[in-house]
Amino acid sequence: MVNVYKKLSRRIRANLYGKGQSEQWLLMGLATFIGIVAGYGAIGFYLGIDHLIHFVFGGSEKNLATIARELPWWHIIGALVLGGLIIGQLLRFLPEKRSSGVPHVIEAVALKNGHIPFRQGLLSAGITITSLGFGASAGREGPVVHLGATLSSGLVRWLNLSPALMRTLLGCGVAAAVAASFNAPIAGVFFALEVIIGHYALHVFTPIVISAIIGTIISRIHLGDFPAFSLPDYTISSFAEIPAFFILGIVCSVIAICFMMAMDKADKLRQRQDTIIPYWIQPAIGGLLVGSIALLYPEVLSVGYEATSNALMGSYDLKFLVALLAAKIIATVITLATRFGGGIFSPSLFIGAMTGGAFGLIAASLSPVAASDPGVYAIVGMGAVASSVLGAPISTMLIVFEITGDYSVTIAVMIASSVASMFTGMFYNKSFFFMQLANKGVHLESGRASYVLKSQKVKDHYSRDFFTIRHTDSLENARDLLIAQEGGKLIVTGQDGLLKGLVSFNQIPLSSSEIEEAKDKTIGDVCDDDPVVVYGDDPLELALQLMEGSQENILPVLETIETPVLIGIIHQSDVIQEYNKALLESQGQDR
Repeated sequence: MVNVYKKLSRRIRANLYGKGQSEQWLLMGLATFIGIVAGYGAIGFYLGIDHLIHFVFGGSEKNLATIARELPWWHIIGALVLGGLIIGQLLRFLPEKRSSGVPHVIEAVALKNGHIPFRQGLLSAGITITSLGFGASAGREGPVVHLGATLSSGLVRWLNLSPALMRTLLGCGVAAAVAASFNAPIAGVFFALEVIIGHYALHVFTPIVISAIIGTIISRIHLGDFPAFSLPDYTISSFAEIPAFFILGIVCSVIAICFMMAMDKADKLRQRQDTIIPYWIQPAIGGLLVGSIALLYPEVLSVGYEATSNALMGSYDLKFLVALLAAKIIATVITLATRFGGGIFSPSLFIGAMTGGAFGLIAASLSPVAASDPGVYAIVGMGAVASSVLGAPISTMLIVFEITGDYSVTIAVMIASSVASMFTGMFYNKSFFFMQLANKGVHLESGRASYVLKSQKVKDHYSRDFFTIRHTDSLENARDLLIAQEGGKLIVTGQDGLLKGLVSFNQIPLSSSEIEEAKDKTIGDVCDDDPVVVYGDDPLELALQLMEGSQENILPVLETIETPVLIGIIHQSDVIQEYNKALLESQGQDR
């Protein structure tokens, strides 16, 4: 059987690395297969959570809040604490002692050629299913994305495909997982392209579309064809409300920033407490705290779609909307900070719906005739907060349209989401995912190519192929060396090997008569004794900035500030070549 697998793998690779239509057809076939695998993975993930909720609480995720309100206090607290204890034991098998999510997929695509550890990915999915099944307040969509990426990564790694194909097919797994989870094929495509792949190149578009369609078909066959939220026919009262939607976008940006800041502060606080509180007991402590909140507001339990749906229907008053907004933020922050598994997309929808619904009630009280139904504002707020948190306004808008099945408020959602994303990026961070990566020292906000310049060191790219000359040498010797190297610059050093300066043709006499007149001068008398330099540990980005600012195409490289010994030179062309290479790889052009 192993030999059969090896022969099949070799045949697939031979066709993929060939040229012509066979390569494209085989890529489409792999995209179809990944769509099937990831689609069923997403369905299994969804059903696993629902069955576990039924076992623990006696109902489904759709009416969990209603059921939990009738349960005794010890049942809710006990379920979350028990779930936390189980999670604490499962964390022992993960290197980072916490489950993985969308940031890990972004990092894998950008920096690890699509490699995601298969066993760790499956265990992360299991931890999230357990967490949400026992009532932890988080989302399931981010972990579904990671599961889809894990399954596709396992396949392409077995086939030993090129990095570019691995990234494309990993995007296929993400698109299929999102499409199957939301019954939203268009959103699945654009989420994979906007958030994971990072570009919209045509050669990756087609296979990702195929996988998303397959994932959606599988979801509709097994779960039915209906949106996640069933809503009445909402319409915007008048275009005079556009300023209100603009203001709502700003309000949602503030809420999103507060949410992300709270997540960041809580995670850093937990890291400081790791030496005091063992990691394996932290989920149980978190379960106790979240359970205490759920005694008052059971709507915060698990994914929370029941409360989100009620807010979209306009079923809550202003006081309750604000209370749920605060309770969900606190519960989600505690859940994720204490190492429960889960994502932030569903909480973002919940928080956005509460924010928008509260804003709509206030707007209606100020202008009862002109204001639209509060449910309209809840839809708009849902899209605006999620756009800000995910940093993906296009795919988030599409997800909102597809999960609500309502396109009548398109303009309002687009206005608020765009404004919210812009303000969040200006005043805080481009997205929650990039914030998490930045906390690990991985800065991908400007793309993989920019990260290469920031993360790679000068000492890994400098050249030792250059001429040096002592500062006491004659000008005639300098002229001969410059002629030998066909121009450029000479590096001037002292007897101790330390840099003294740079010298070029325009700084020395060229004719024999001019040299004779300056025979009493040395290189040290004419060289540029204050050259722009870089150090070995400087990033390539700094080297490029210094070259552009000084108009120099080479820079001397010194060992350190403390030990300014010349170790080489770095060429502008080498830095630009490294940047272009990373840029092409990020665009999938390295095949």
